[in-house]
Amino acid sequence: MLSDGKAFDTNMFFSGGAGMFIQYHDVVKPVYLFAIAKMILTETSYGLPLNIIKDMSILSLIEWYHQRRYINPLRCLDPLRQIDPKDLDNLMNDILRDDSIYRLAPSMNINPMMEVYRKNHMRFPIYIYSENEEPFIEKDSKEVFSGIQIKYLHGHLKTAVSRCDQNFTYILSDIELVKELCGILIGTCSHIILAKEYRYNYKDGCKTFKYDLRDLMRNHPFLRLGTSIVGDPYNLALSFKNLISQEERINRNNVTTQ
Repeated sequence: MLSDGKAFDTNMFFSGGAGMFIQYHDVVKPVYLFAIAKMILTETSYGLPLNIIKDMSILSLIEWYHQRRYINPLRCLDPLRQIDPKDLDNLMNDILRDDSIYRLAPSMNINPMMEVYRKNHMRFPIYIYSENEEPFIEKDSKEVFSGIQIKYLHGHLKTAVSRCDQNFTYILSDIELVKELCGILIGTCSHIILAKEYRYNYKDGCKTFKYDLRDLMRNHPFLRLGTSIVGDPYNLALSFKNLISQEERINRNNVTTQ
């Protein structure tokens, strides 16, 4: 707060200060990772070769997740590419009908960052985005960003972004969406941040992005593009241990009641 009691005008003083547009998956929470973890713990393979990863240590599994080639990690369990990717996407959507996956997955670095928002009583709009509508994202996001008014958006990126004013900050996990967003935002003063730890954004391991961010800035005047690490592997590992403990309790209770 300013000394005269007025809210701090982030739109006036900061690039991207008019509001935030945040991709839920792999920025707010890694729910795809915890969907895989639930499969391993419950020994539910859906016919996929789960043995590829089921004996990995927790940190190795997290590294596998960061190093995956495809956003949907189920595609990485189909190394011979025998299954239609759309069928695997539908399967992931079915798995994510389990709300416990959202509850158990930890919030990522975006949540501590929002403490500045809370403490300074900022009042810019915050939108949480996913390409497909998912029934638990809105509720989960409101719990992650407790005390902050958020709006859940889904569907075509252009339609969702039309809700945003100029000078927004966009935090995305998918470089394909970053490229699309640059075209949508051309001529605006906006700040785009890309999660840098996911291999699916690179064309050669984790060395060269699929698209040159500097070229995108040169071709789209007034846009600022940058990268950030959005997660903490050790926080993820701790959350895995909590998930394992919960599954063990459930299994014990099931045995007791039989």
